[in-house]
Amino acid sequence: MAVGIGLSGLIISIVLNYPVNFNLYGLLSGVLWGSANAISLVAVASLGLSRAVPIMSSLVILSSFFWGALVFREITSGIIMGFIGIAFIILGVITVSSTNNAQSKNIKKGLLTAILAGLIFGSQLVPIKVGNVSTRDFFFPVCFGIFITGLLISQVMKIEFKKEAVKESLLSGLIWNIGNLLSLLSLSIIGLSKMGPISQSAILVAVFWGLFYFKEVTQRKQMMQVLIGAAVLLAGVVILGLA
Repeated sequence: MAVGIGLSGLIISIVLNYPVNFNLYGLLSGVLWGSANAISLVAVASLGLSRAVPIMSSLVILSSFFWGALVFREITSGIIMGFIGIAFIILGVITVSSTNNAQSKNIKKGLLTAILAGLIFGSQLVPIKVGNVSTRDFFFPVCFGIFITGLLISQVMKIEFKKEAVKESLLSGLIWNIGNLLSLLSLSIIGLSKMGPISQSAILVAVFWGLFYFKEVTQRKQMMQVLIGAAVLLAGVVILGLA
């Protein structure tokens, strides 16, 4: 996946005439994302997609909102509405996380890694705010940072590469990178405190994949609980976005 992000980042940069540089703020952002991505895979393996992703996404929303609203002062008049959105998100996390998912292999390990990954993901774009770097100057170094981090982690962890997974992983990297570019453009327009929460509307998409395709939750009552929790999370995302 890191290779897919690196290659697609180079191609997209050439097509859009973005500079191929090694901006330190961008590289740091890429290292943060690459590290969080590796941790998130452990969370998904331990909790399942429909439970791990909502937890991580909720923490991305919380941390990105706090960074944008409280540290970078992007929101002044809508802070109360922002906290209301956070309350919805916390309620949604509790609802989704309390289901008795039989496929969860290690609850404690899964929760800890999901929380850590979410906090790092939510702080990934802080360097672009600190360095005041434009999207065109930031895009390629982020991709390159992810590429290098992925290779280093694979070597340290002695990850085995399987031929049958290469195509899907490269495609996953390309899909993510398209979303990455759009999120960076959004960041430059509406700021971190709104872009971060709104981008996490992906929560429901991930939950639906987990429920209906991967069949991670099969009991009707648990499915309804996960769906209700995800809907509450989405409501929190909307409220934060309007703050």
